[in-house]
Amino acid sequence: MNKNGGGSVSFPESRRAVLDTVPGLVLEVNRDLIVTLANKDVHRRWPFLREGSTTFHQLVQPLDLMPGECIVAETFVSRKNRSAELRCEEGVFLVKTNLTDAAPTGEILDILLQETLFEKKVVVLVQDITQDKLLEQQFEIVSHRYHDQLLQADKMISLGILASGMAHEINNPNNSIMLNVSVLHKAWNSIMPVLEEYYRDRGQLRVGGIDYQKMKKKMPSLFSGIQESSKKIQRIVLDLKHFSGKDGISMKKPVDMEAVVRSAISLTGNMISKSTRRFKAVYEKELPNVMGNFQNLEQVIINLVQNACQALDDPGQGVFITITRDEQDIVTAVKDEGIGIPVKDLKYIMEPFFTTKRSSGGTGLGLYMSSKIINQHGGSIRFVSGPDPERNPNRGTTVEVRLPVHNPSA
Repeated sequence: MNKNGGGSVSFPESRRAVLDTVPGLVLEVNRDLIVTLANKDVHRRWPFLREGSTTFHQLVQPLDLMPGECIVAETFVSRKNRSAELRCEEGVFLVKTNLTDAAPTGEILDILLQETLFEKKVVVLVQDITQDKLLEQQFEIVSHRYHDQLLQADKMISLGILASGMAHEINNPNNSIMLNVSVLHKAWNSIMPVLEEYYRDRGQLRVGGIDYQKMKKKMPSLFSGIQESSKKIQRIVLDLKHFSGKDGISMKKPVDMEAVVRSAISLTGNMISKSTRRFKAVYEKELPNVMGNFQNLEQVIINLVQNACQALDDPGQGVFITITRDEQDIVTAVKDEGIGIPVKDLKYIMEPFFTTKRSSGGTGLGLYMSSKIINQHGGSIRFVSGPDPERNPNRGTTVEVRLPVHNPSA
């Protein structure tokens, strides 16, 4: 067509040379959807391509469309340039079509369209956006994840405010109960001599509709029951206060973990004796101290012992506590021979308000607070639980609390 330097260059070859200068995948398709021309990038991407015989849908065919429904066919029918994202087996492609009788938009297209004004063809630009789409999906997943975490954080703040208010409202009447029951207990003890004298003189006496002798035996347990219930309420209130973040954990003194465990056993002794006939605590000799708060650590051990006792099905199953040193940690382990914690629940047990004992008064704060206390002491808490059919169907649960050894020189 043109003569340059005495030689002639065919028009298809000149168009191919121009096409090769266009970055990306550029090709030309006729009405039969056959690729008549393609640049070098297209040939590198699809080596099997044969100009004049390979159809466009053999290169880019959406998974849910028939060959005749491809974007190039639609361009011929509508006589309008089109753009769409196509999902294919190879990935995701952004495809843009330009009908050759449309207004040229630049010098390169002017050259490409010169010969095809009489033979209608479509110039197609194909861009592989598979990686971009994967990044978008990953970003969306991460966004949802952080959105859920923000919602959870907002919920925890609301729960903290609610817990703080509840703790205050419960604490006031409970303090009154604890104070009054102590006064009533002293009053009962002071009138006992009078009642005894009256009973000796009359030989018969009823107190509150109950025979005096029965009432005399029952009153101490009634008072202790009220006190224990009030102390339980007090512990729940303390958990709520810690949960709301109002009371920090003071860690200023060296603490003897053996003394902590012995104190916790003393406070839970009644529950232990009712739950099991096989209880044992073993302490390694001459253990160093940990740095922390005695009452907070005592609260953790009490929670673990109570959970161990509640996990037992009968008094024949045991509860065992050991304190040992492992490298730079003091390890306190509480093991029970109960049914164990279901595997599906293990990842939730230290979340606030999660409990499988709601019907029996569980609040779901015990293990959460225990975990929080141990973390604030620089330690860790680990649960091993679940049935093991081959060895022991009731493997029970072992809770291992690790606290760093106190180094006075540091």
